[in-house]
Amino acid sequence: MFLKLLSYPRSLIGVILLPIHTCLCATAMILVNLIFNNRKWEDHIVEFWTRNCCRMFGVKVQVKGLENRPAGGFLYVFNHTSFFDIFAMNGWLGSFRFGAKIELFKIPVFGAGMRRAGILPIARDRREEVFKVYQAAEARIKAGERFALAPEGTRQKTERLGSFKSGPFIFAINAKAPIVPVIVKGAAAIMPKGYWIPNWGVWSRTITLEVLPAVQTEGYAIESRPQLQERVRNMMAPYFQEPV
Repeated sequence: MFLKLLSYPRSLIGVILLPIHTCLCATAMILVNLIFNNRKWEDHIVEFWTRNCCRMFGVKVQVKGLENRPAGGFLYVFNHTSFFDIFAMNGWLGSFRFGAKIELFKIPVFGAGMRRAGILPIARDRREEVFKVYQAAEARIKAGERFALAPEGTRQKTERLGSFKSGPFIFAINAKAPIVPVIVKGAAAIMPKGYWIPNWGVWSRTITLEVLPAVQTEGYAIESRPQLQERVRNMMAPYFQEPV
């Protein structure tokens, strides 16, 4: 009961500190990228930002299956229910860059930091622009960079697996990049879609990330994209109890 009561001011303080912490880290990202353009230093900033975002709200992260990550460039796909999916994955799954909705790039300082970090701007209602972004990123993934995209296209309201969009799979096929599914459990309870105060009334929660075996995309063409998409979704579906 004491920790529950203590969680309310903790969450409120966290909500105040979060934008300050984010602005400082975004500023550091911009400066490091402009002056040094050093990917390892940029990764340290991302990890520092996201791990502290979790710590300030009492969020713990457990990871399973890291040995399933292949060498070189690949694409994470994950079920998306909360901003804390992003924090947990960026903080504990190593170096990669997300695709984020383009509206976030309009936020002062934060948006500039995202661009400098190499985040992919996704205009969800402008399909042609999205595929231009994916096409430009193909060379990066072939050079060994790793990305993460939510195949559902948006956050789900509950911890269930929504329908998949075709874009991430077309991107992976064109880049000849392995797809690595990630199951995110526990993030929805921390900050569901439509809520703004994480862990309100709860002192601590745990997010579990489970990295599944990679799916090779060689041998798939754009015409066989539905088969690849179904294969990946069938790998992820058993981890969810609700009908999918």
